[in-house]
Amino acid sequence: MKNSLTLRDLVIQVTIAAIYVVLVFVFYFMSFEAIQFRVAEILLVLVFFNKKHTIGIVFGTFLANYFGAFGLIDALYGSLATLITCILLYTFRKQWLLALLLIPGIINGFVISFEISYHFDTFNVYWFNFLTILLGELVVVALFGIPFKLSLDKTSVLHPYIT
Repeated sequence: MKNSLTLRDLVIQVTIAAIYVVLVFVFYFMSFEAIQFRVAEILLVLVFFNKKHTIGIVFGTFLANYFGAFGLIDALYGSLATLITCILLYTFRKQWLLALLLIPGIINGFVISFEISYHFDTFNVYWFNFLTILLGELVVVALFGIPFKLSLDKTSVLHPYIT
């Protein structure tokens, strides 16, 4: 079966999830604020190499958000946003640069702004939250995600693990 997960695949996905969680908590001070710069989002580029990495990224998002500031609700919304983002990134992988710059910010902007507005009854600042989340994502993927992707492209020793 071509699309089945092997033990090796599972180990790689758990490792990706662990790296995501570690990055979120090392940079906790800017991972859960109103203006977020979640450095762990650079791992989204892994989806361009193999769609299976969606599993590790979504699981990492769930765990980081569950143990973060807002618990289960944030884990569910954040994981949903990440799942949608990963699916769209993989779909538009041939235009990876434009996809990486736009999709994470837009999807997280819509979903996380709704989460914040709904749970804190602050729909009057929905679009402000949307813009700050979009800008935070854009900064992270532009400054760190793009160079990370280009580095991975050139680092052949990692290709057996990421492709």
